[in-house]
Amino acid sequence: MQHNQVEKQETRWFPHESLAAYRYSLTAVRFVAARRAKLRGLPGRSGPQLEAAVVGAHTNLCAGAATRGVEAKRHYRIALTEAGEAGGALDPAFLFGALSEAEYHEGRSILLSLCSCLAGLAR
Repeated sequence: MQHNQVEKQETRWFPHESLAAYRYSLTAVRFVAARRAKLRGLPGRSGPQLEAAVVGAHTNLCAGAATRGVEAKRHYRIALTEAGEAGGALDPAFLFGALSEAEYHEGRSILLSLCSCLAGLAR
């Protein structure tokens, strides 16, 4: 492979990488990943549920961006559902002391922004 072929390959993008929703989604995953140890052992497996919901929102967003039409909207709706679930899962994480009030509001803000983007994509 020639050098210019590698350079072209490195400048390519996945379809989801151009979306604002992707940046919020990635921020949500990073937010939860950074607090993973604090989320362990929460009642009702709410910590793992929060992790699964942000990852589900992220992967369904990516899947939606890779397709078109009805199939894309289906994935975006699933991503929106997952992001909403993650927003709800922040509550027990905060109430059981895994998140500070500042962390709770930060996570909530990230997820609300993600949901706003996904709602537009799902229309």
